Amino acid sequence: MKVVFFQGSFDVINAGHVRAFALAKSHGDLLVVGLNTDELIERDKNRKVILPYSQRKEIIEGFASVDMVIPCDQELALPYLEMLDADVFVLTEEWKERHLTTGIAYIEAKGGEIVYSPRWADIMCSSDIRRKIIEGGK
Repeated sequence: MKVVFFQGSFDVINAGHVRAFALAKSHGDLLVVGLNTDELIERDKNRKVILPYSQRKEIIEGFASVDMVIPCDQELALPYLEMLDADVFVLTEEWKERHLTTGIAYIEAKGGEIVYSPRWADIMCSSDIRRKIIEGGK
């Protein structure tokens, strides 16, 4: 069985996430979404979450392409990739330049696959949705 791991905050769920989960699932048999905890988001992104972990988890578990959701309290994916013995590591394109060498090196060393999920031009990203809400629809 080919295990796919995709970690993120997924705080403002949008159609891009639907596409990203489907893309991730197309690369393996079991899609495990590592869902960042509220504490991790607040610590690493220096902001409060919009939806609490329990609600984000329930929403993501409702996606047909997602097989399992696990809590992530560490930004680096390596411990989760190792725990799952993952074969595929999915990242969004903006992480290409962030040098996630430990997780990528782990997957590459075992002959696995790194997949980058794009940002779709026709979908407003979570950051833009959040900004629009905060600015009152402007």
